[in-house]
Amino acid sequence: MNRRYLFVLNPISGEGDDRKEVIALLSQQLHGIDLEVWETTGNRGDAQKIKGMLSEGNWDGLLVGGGDGTVKMVVEAAIGNDLPFGIIPLGSANGLATCFGIHSISDACHAILKGRTRAVDLWKINDEVFVHLSDFGFNAGLVKRSRDESSRGMMTYFKSSFAQFAELKPYHFTLKFEDEIVEVEAKMLVIANGGKYGTGALINPQGKVDDGLFEIVVLNPEGFEEILRLSIDMFKGTLADSEVVKIWSADKVEISNPDGADFQIDGEVMPKTAAIKVYPVEEKINFYCLE
Repeated sequence: MNRRYLFVLNPISGEGDDRKEVIALLSQQLHGIDLEVWETTGNRGDAQKIKGMLSEGNWDGLLVGGGDGTVKMVVEAAIGNDLPFGIIPLGSANGLATCFGIHSISDACHAILKGRTRAVDLWKINDEVFVHLSDFGFNAGLVKRSRDESSRGMMTYFKSSFAQFAELKPYHFTLKFEDEIVEVEAKMLVIANGGKYGTGALINPQGKVDDGLFEIVVLNPEGFEEILRLSIDMFKGTLADSEVVKIWSADKVEISNPDGADFQIDGEVMPKTAAIKVYPVEEKINFYCLE
């Protein structure tokens, strides 16, 4: 008997992949799996609808087609359901899939059929579920700028990055750990459970998604040369060696943001906030992976 999977598809993700072609490709490659496709609408009720379908159906697995923001939304709806979770990378930002060695639809199908999963830690930032990467400052501003563009995809992301560089500035943050309070200046402050952005840049070289810890990565380069050097370090995996980078590991932290730096969680821009609390969620999600 075939296994039955719910496939949640964001029809406007990334470069606008033809959803009929995506569904056909999955159906061809996922032998022994029947897919029931449900498309997101972008409305607030999507997560509740998914939660209802999961509670009512007899499912063997859950797939999501989209970027990190779509994954975040579906994960929030899926908490409490002991189902293997597969990412079909279709969005502009697929950093979490990249962490699992999944770079294409074919990679995703191979991981699902192989059946290997990792029990990934989940966190809350205030009341928002957090899975992969969140940050204040430069990248969050870039995500916000890209979101406001009429087009989507990686090219829009790169175009927005040039405009964002013109507004690069430091922000003040206070980090309150259990036994330490730290004041920092940063162009970008990252809360990292995973390791890579969708571009392949390794922002968290020492992090693991299943070790019960996240990392705070503070980057404060001065001038174009240091920015370029940091970019090279990210792709070489040597970011931790940089003199303008500081990294802490923790299982909870409070962060104040008095300068009002832009803030995003898993590719979703958040409202302006002066302070956040990051703390663990008891449940985990079992993601299909190749690495």
